[in-house]
Amino acid sequence: MSERQQFEILKKVSEIATLAGMRGEINREDLRFEVGFELPDNRNQIVYVRPLDQSIGDSEVVTFFSPAVAIKNGFMKGISKDMALDLLARNEQTLFARYGIWDCEGAHMVVASVDHLLDSLDPEEFSAHMWYVALAADNYEREFGLDQF
Repeated sequence: MSERQQFEILKKVSEIATLAGMRGEINREDLRFEVGFELPDNRNQIVYVRPLDQSIGDSEVVTFFSPAVAIKNGFMKGISKDMALDLLARNEQTLFARYGIWDCEGAHMVVASVDHLLDSLDPEEFSAHMWYVALAADNYEREFGLDQF
């Protein structure tokens, strides 16, 4: 998918966000839509929406995701087996989001995410997805005593 196509998808995402009453912006460099959240207890979280290279039929797919914890790679660092098993168990208990591990720049990033078909995404669903992944990521992050994202 070309950058132009991705940007067109992000413009649609931005329009849906506006209808949902959410202020965000398109990050043209990273090709994603970004919204910051103020959560209870003076905590903050950021949520991104990015287009996927996959489509279902004629409908584009977008992923809502929020970073929770960055764990550096290297000797005696990284994701432990117990942490990975814990994330899998949490996936069975967490509603409307899933945890995953993404590799990025010398670290493993634990994220909360959900995918959705762009054609059927309405403002109410948009808002729900944003809040669910923000809260899921923040809950995980809080357990590490962090508020990085």
